Amino acid sequence: MNFHRMFAGIFFLLLIVFVISCAKTTVVTEKPAPPPPALEVKPLEVKPPEIKPPEEKPPVFQFPVGLPDHNAIGCVLPLSGRYGESGKKALDAILLAAGIFDEKGRTPWKIIAEDSHGTPEGAKTAVANLAKTQNVIAIIAIAGMVEALDAAREADNQRVPLIIITAKDGITSGSEYVFQHFLTPSQQIKALTKYALKNLNCAIFSILYPKDDYGVEMVKIFREEVAQMGGKVERAIPYSKTQTDFTEEINKVTRNAVSAAKKANANNPEKKVHVSIDFEALFIPDSYQRVKMITSQLAFYDVKGMYLLGTSMWYSPDLLKKGGEYLEGAIFTESFFVNSFYPEANDFVDIYYTAYSREPETIEALAYDTAGIIIGILDDKEIKTRGQFAAALKKVENYKGATGNISFDADRVAQKTAFILRVKNGKLEQVK
Repeated sequence: MNFHRMFAGIFFLLLIVFVISCAKTTVVTEKPAPPPPALEVKPLEVKPPEIKPPEEKPPVFQFPVGLPDHNAIGCVLPLSGRYGESGKKALDAILLAAGIFDEKGRTPWKIIAEDSHGTPEGAKTAVANLAKTQNVIAIIAIAGMVEALDAAREADNQRVPLIIITAKDGITSGSEYVFQHFLTPSQQIKALTKYALKNLNCAIFSILYPKDDYGVEMVKIFREEVAQMGGKVERAIPYSKTQTDFTEEINKVTRNAVSAAKKANANNPEKKVHVSIDFEALFIPDSYQRVKMITSQLAFYDVKGMYLLGTSMWYSPDLLKKGGEYLEGAIFTESFFVNSFYPEANDFVDIYYTAYSREPETIEALAYDTAGIIIGILDDKEIKTRGQFAAALKKVENYKGATGNISFDADRVAQKTAFILRVKNGKLEQVK
C-alpha cells in the first residue's frame, strides 16, 4: 500500500514537470543603450614653416646648346709612361703661354690636360673626353708616330679642332679639323739641301743610312730634293740599326778607297796614302749616338774632306760630349735653338727660365707656340664655334714664334722656318 502511494507521488511530480516544460517560453531582451553622442573634431591648425628666401648668387653662364666653352683649351699629353717627362715639360710651356704666371691679372684661359699614357687608346679616349665632357673649343696634342693617327681620327669624329705636334707625315689628310705643327722631314731636307748647295757649294752627295722606315724615307726625300736643286747623289749605303762596326759600309761609300789606301800604306809605310772620295757631303739620317760612332770610325780610316749633314735627330745636349770632336763643321736641322738669334726665341727662353729655372727644349718651344697661336685666334670673341676656330686657324700666316715663322698650308700642315745649326769650335751655332 505504501509502495502504491510512493509510486503515485512520483508519477504526480513527473506530470507537473512535463506540463511546465511544454509551456511557452518568453525571452526578454534589454533595450540597447543609445550610442554616445558624436565627438566634435575640430581641424588642427598647422602653421606653415617660415621659409627664408634663398641667398642671391651670381647666375652661372650656360653656353647655348652646341657651343663649346670659348676659354677652354684641351691638352692631350703623355704625362706618364716613357715620355712622361716630355709631356710635363710641354704642359709647363702651355701654361706659360696661357698667362698662368702673369702677376698683372688673372688669365681667362682654362687649360684642361688629359694623360694619353703614350698609347693609341689613351690618346683616343683623351680626345673624346675633352670634346664631349669638357666641351673644349680646341685641343693641343703631342703624339708619337703610333698614337697620332688614333688621336686624329677621334678629333675628326668629334669635329673638334686638333693641333697635333707629331713627325708623322700625312696625319692631316681627310679631316678639316686636324692640323699639324711640326718641322716635317720634307721641310728639314728641303732646308738642308738648299743650304748645302747654295751656301756650302756642295753638289755631289753620298748617304749612309739605317735600314728602317725613317732611314728609307729620308733617303727618298733627300734624293728628290737634291735632284730638284740640280745636285747628284753618288751612292746610298744602308746599315743595320744594331751594328757598331761600320768598316764595310765606310769602304763601300768611298768606293773601296779605304781598302786601297790601307793596302798602299802597308806596302809603302813611309809615304802615307790618304783616302780619296768622290763626293762633297755625306748625309747620315740617324740618332746622335750612332752618328758619333760612325764619325769616329770615319776619322779612324782617315775619311775626311767632306761636309757631314744630318737631321733633327742629331740634336741633343750630349751631341758634343765624348766623341764630339769628330763632328767639327757638321751641319744639321732643328725646330728650335736655345741660343738662336731670333728675338722671339730669346724672349721665350728668358720667360721660361724665369718661370721654371731651366732652359727649354724643342718640345716646350713647339707647345708654347701652338698655345700662342690658339690664344691669338680666341682673342677674337666672335669665334664661338669649333668650325669658326678651324677656319681662322687655316688663315694663320707668318706667326712669329719661338720656333720661327709659322703658316698653315692648304693641307693644314704648318710651314715652318728650319733652324740650320753648325758645329764650330766644339759648340753649336745657328747659321740660318
